[in-house]
Parts: sequence; C-alpha cells; structure tokens
Amino acid sequence: MVNADDTGIRLMTCSGYGDLAQLPPACRDDRVISKVVINHRTTVSRLQHRILDGLRIRQLELIGLGIRSITESAFEAISRDLQVLYLHDNQLESLPSGVFRTMLRLGQLQLHNNRLTQLSDGTFSGLVNLVYLTLNVNRLSRVDPSTWRALPDLRVLILEDNRLGNGRLVFPAGAMPNLEELRLDKNALTSISEDIISGLPNLRRLHFRWNNVESLPPNVFRAVPRLEMVDLSVNNITELRQDIFNGKYMGSLKRTGWWQNMGVVGGRRDAGASPTAFSTQNLEMKLRL
Repeated sequence: MVNADDTGIRLMTCSGYGDLAQLPPACRDDRVISKVVINHRTTVSRLQHRILDGLRIRQLELIGLGIRSITESAFEAISRDLQVLYLHDNQLESLPSGVFRTMLRLGQLQLHNNRLTQLSDGTFSGLVNLVYLTLNVNRLSRVDPSTWRALPDLRVLILEDNRLGNGRLVFPAGAMPNLEELRLDKNALTSISEDIISGLPNLRRLHFRWNNVESLPPNVFRAVPRLEMVDLSVNNITELRQDIFNGKYMGSLKRTGWWQNMGVVGGRRDAGASPTAFSTQNLEMKLRL
C-alpha cells in the first residue's frame, strides 16, 4: 500500500511476504518516503547487504519480523535520509560493530524486546545525532563502557529489564553529556553507584524501580545537580536520611508531597526518630527533587 503524491510518499506499507531469508530488492524511486512499514504475515531471518537500495526513507519500521541477524552493511543504502529506525520485537542476539556507522542523521533507535546479551565498543558508532534509544527487555549482562561514547547527543536511554546488576554498568565521564532521562528498572541493581550517575551531569530523571537497593549513601546525588525526579519504587530501602539529598533538596520534597507519599504507601516515622531519619515498610518512592 502506498500513500503518495507528486512531491513525495507519505507511507509505504509492505506485508504478506511470508517467510523470507532476507528482504526482497526494492524498486528505485527518487522521492523521499516519510515512512516504510514492513509487517503482517512477513518474517525475515536476516537483514542483508544494503537493504532497500534505491529508496530514500526517513522512518523505517521492521517490527516483529523475527529478525535474527543484521549484516554490518545492511543500512548503507538508506542511511542518508533515515531519521527513525524501529527494530524492536525481533530476535536479535547481537549487533555487528559499526552497523550504524553511516547513520549520521538518525535521531531515534528502538531495539527493545530482542535477545541482545552484550554491547561492545563500536556498536553505536556513527550515531552522533541520536537522542532516543530503547534497549529494554533484552538480556544485556555485558556492556563495554566505551559503548556510550558514541552517543554524545543522547537525551533518553531506556535499559530496564536487563541483567546489569553487580557492577556490570558503567557510564564514563563525559560519554553522554546531554542525557536527561535514564531508565534502569528491573536490573537486579543493589545500589546507585557513582559509576552509574557521576558521568551524567545533565541527568534530570532517574528510574530505578524493581531493583534490590537497600540503602542510599550520603550525597549520592551530588554528581547530578540538575536531577529533578528519582523513582525508587519497589526496592528494599528501610531508611532515608536528609544528607542523601544534599540537604538542599529536602524543602522541595516537602512541597511536592513526599511526606504524603510515605503515608500512602506504608512509610512511617519511628517515635523519637530525628527529623532527618525515617523508617519505612515496603517503601515505594517517587521523589521529585
């Protein structure tokens, strides 16, 4: 199905190809296609060399096709115009180094719900303008810290529901200076360490739900002065102290209803406790700093 006029193609939908070893060749068209969607009754095992050669595409959706592998040169022919790439809900176990190296205009990449186990230095090379990346619901347990240096303009990184506990996640200083939102829910993380947040000076929203955090060290958020929200729901935290938030945050917490939140979800203040120490039961937190 094609929705087009003389100036361009707004939407091209391709379906019903059945089971394919690789994508079929494309017809040449000099018009820019706003969106290409390949779906419905189509499975593709492998993205081969220079897929869809002959087309100029801004957004490509290859969702739920059962893709197992991608060649390093798969996107070379379409990278000039490509701005959005959806590869989620497939069966990718790895990504070849440099597979995105020619995608200098790509702003959004969705890789969630695959079977990725590791990311290496070079995985995201070329993505200098990427602002939004999803990697949630994979099996990531090994990530080379240098991986993140290829993403200088990234604003949102979604890594929830992986296997990144026990010190497996490090963000080097200066690697992602513009990152504003980081989602690390469901990773069996036991602490918010400096390795995770100290290299993210522009971080504003941190999601840390469904982990195994039991305590927060003093001044843990000192390295992220622009932080506005921390979600620590469903962890094992039993005590909060004012010095966790560098003192200056506590007034803001009161104004945004933090104390009511403690009451609603079962937090309690121990009798005789100091004003800066609180005990909680099954604490669920969503702090706006």
